[in-house]
Amino acid sequence: MKFLVVLLALAAAFDYDESLASQLTAFSFGAYCEIEDINNWNTGAISEQYPHLTKVQVFENVDMKTRGYIAYNSQTQAITVVFRGSDNIKNFIADIDTKKTNFNTACRCQVHEGFLAAYSSLKIHLDGLLGEYRVKYPYAKFHVTGHSLGGAMATLFASELAMTGVKVTLVTVGAPRVGDTDFYDWFTKLQVTHTRLTNKKDIAPHLPPFRFGFEHVNTEVWYYDGVSYVICAEVKGEDQTCSVSATRTNLNDHHSYLGWSQSSCNPEPVKQISE
Repeated sequence: MKFLVVLLALAAAFDYDESLASQLTAFSFGAYCEIEDINNWNTGAISEQYPHLTKVQVFENVDMKTRGYIAYNSQTQAITVVFRGSDNIKNFIADIDTKKTNFNTACRCQVHEGFLAAYSSLKIHLDGLLGEYRVKYPYAKFHVTGHSLGGAMATLFASELAMTGVKVTLVTVGAPRVGDTDFYDWFTKLQVTHTRLTNKKDIAPHLPPFRFGFEHVNTEVWYYDGVSYVICAEVKGEDQTCSVSATRTNLNDHHSYLGWSQSSCNPEPVKQISE
């Protein structure tokens, strides 16, 4: 009974900000846009709706084909870090394996070997940039986001940023499972407000399989029909009534979240006014 009361209290403490989630989802798809367009914040429908990013800088590892960008959002007064998903999502999903490796000395846990390698390939570039932004914007909040593989990297980055005592708002979009049960326990104690968005029967959140010792971290918000959502229970082992319950998963539901997709890099079509 006491355990149930604690769970209810945790659920009540989670305040889902759908407006912020939509904004960060848009930014996560913005990472797929052309580098020049990102640096100039001229990312079609995304920058048209959210023009408030300044000092945008792309960071990447050419060999690993990993990428992200950092910016200051004058609307939310937040240093915003965005990780791009795989440049070939279909192949990325097909190639996800079940290998785990140690994460860091603070967390006696293991995470997915490939996700950690991708994150590590960007960390050396990001650490320097982050120092610059923290000096320039000393009172800024921290927002972190990413779609697909980008969501996995965002989770690892947010956890290490929170290790330094920083409060982090993390929104992951169609992210796969990142770590083991010990990672779940460690992550839960950090100052990270995590919104884990899942969409209909998207296959990515089902990988790597739970039976191989991978667990999602809280809190899931499942858009079960693409429009309506449910805030899932904060439970270890995942809320079995949410996206994990979906059968016949597919890749199509992975490509679009909250109305945003890679095609959002293009400008909105001009609406013709009929006379």
